[in-house]
Amino acid sequence: MTFTSLDPGRLADFWASALGYTERRDSEKEVLLGPSGWGFPRFSFQRGQQGPTEEQDAIHLDLTATDMEAAVSRLLALGATRLWTIPISQSGTTTWTTMRDPDGNKFCVVQQLTGE
Repeated sequence: MTFTSLDPGRLADFWASALGYTERRDSEKEVLLGPSGWGFPRFSFQRGQQGPTEEQDAIHLDLTATDMEAAVSRLLALGATRLWTIPISQSGTTTWTTMRDPDGNKFCVVQQLTGE
């Protein structure tokens, strides 16, 4: 997955902490992140002239968490912002919180259901 950012290093720092990724390669125009051993999925943060647009919001990451509120709190401390939370009573399937990373890209933190 590739993100375009005015500050790719800062955005890569956020996602490395959010995902627990330990592998990183920095260059003038791009920062590449991956899990231990350079497995997948990998993320590329490339220098661009603008931040996210509404068209880019059509696709986003869903992160699952056994404790959604703890995960949301940790991500807020890393620089994310909370947009809204949809409870299971409204969705009929699970609870999730929609957030934005420091550049404004939307992502969701989804409560992992018992037994998943």
